Amino acid sequence: MNLGNVDIIEAVMDNLPVGVFVKDASDDFRFVVWNKKQEEITQMSAATALGKTDEQLFSKEAAELFRSIDEDVLNSGKLKKIPQESIRTKAGKRYLRTLKLPMNDPTTGRILLVGISEDITESVETQKELERLSERFNATSRELQETQNQLFQAEKLDSIGRLAAGVAHEVKNPLAMLLLGVDYLDGGIAEDDPNIPVILKQMREGVTRADSIVRGLVDFSSQSAIERKKTRIRDVFNSTLLLVKHELVRANVKLRLGIADGLPSVYLDVPKFEQVLINLILNAIQASGEQKKKEITITAQTERLKNVDPDEGARTLRTFRENDLVVVVRIQDNGTGIDPDNIDKIFDPFFTTKATGEGTGLGLSITRKIIELHDGKLQLKNRTDEVTGTIAEITLPTRLGNTANIKSPKSKTEDSD
Repeated sequence: MNLGNVDIIEAVMDNLPVGVFVKDASDDFRFVVWNKKQEEITQMSAATALGKTDEQLFSKEAAELFRSIDEDVLNSGKLKKIPQESIRTKAGKRYLRTLKLPMNDPTTGRILLVGISEDITESVETQKELERLSERFNATSRELQETQNQLFQAEKLDSIGRLAAGVAHEVKNPLAMLLLGVDYLDGGIAEDDPNIPVILKQMREGVTRADSIVRGLVDFSSQSAIERKKTRIRDVFNSTLLLVKHELVRANVKLRLGIADGLPSVYLDVPKFEQVLINLILNAIQASGEQKKKEITITAQTERLKNVDPDEGARTLRTFRENDLVVVVRIQDNGTGIDPDNIDKIFDPFFTTKATGEGTGLGLSITRKIIELHDGKLQLKNRTDEVTGTIAEITLPTRLGNTANIKSPKSKTEDSD
């Protein structure tokens, strides 16, 4: 069948996958062309649209926007891209990506405005759904982070309860020293009394000691999101051991402390890392049980990693790699060790071998999580030497996201009763 030029053009227009419309700018921007795809997009037939204006077909707001764009295209005389616009149809809101360009009709002399619209409703709604899911995911992540911090704090408060008596005892001694000094001074001061400088020095030392103990407890009990800073690990041990000293004395546990000289600084959230050390030390004290000679050994030294599982490097960028320099902290007791049946369960939340009311079972789970937040690793294992007991081993990186090229120093071991 032979088709005329007009028939060919109409057949092509109606089979295009995009909406095509033409407005007569010389006649109040009335529609003169409206193809099949445009009917599908707008849910309006050509019979309805032809001869009408935007004001007669669309909402006032949409029509004003379309007219503004049309006039801008005519004034510029150039093609204009509208990345996204919307219209309301019987099938709901539709989103369009539109091109508009001016054209002169040489036959009639009319000024025409040609529009080509692509229906992008599906991609826009998909993007909006992705944004909603992303926001929901972010909200869930924030809630999980908040819950995690609350669990950290709950476990920390449990530790504070166990430490409270010891802290009170430690503070009582310097306060007694202060009281004795005040009583002495209250009796009158002679100009040539040689005891005054000694008493004032003792009082000052008592205040300083009490202040350091109270500050340590306040800092430890404070709640905050994890915030890592470059830290000397020896300083962390000094403040932690001050808080657990009474527990060690009360349980008659001998502490052997071996911190290597010249350890590189590590990046720690100090209160949270103190929480880890306190939890592990208290566990070691409890594990010592009824042993006649109770002993806990704490060491810290640098090591080069060997035999690192290659799969670990594939899981995360913040992981240990072969030959990385790390700081390794070991807390070793001479208790009964871990029952082989429980070795795979000790980090499970709420798992505990303690009697009801003596523990939540969250301690080791939270302790490991805190170490993981430091890009570190926590392992618990039974001793393999002649003495029974458990070793808690903490491995920490010596640099954020990387490791420092520092020589491993030798350690010295100190005894503390």
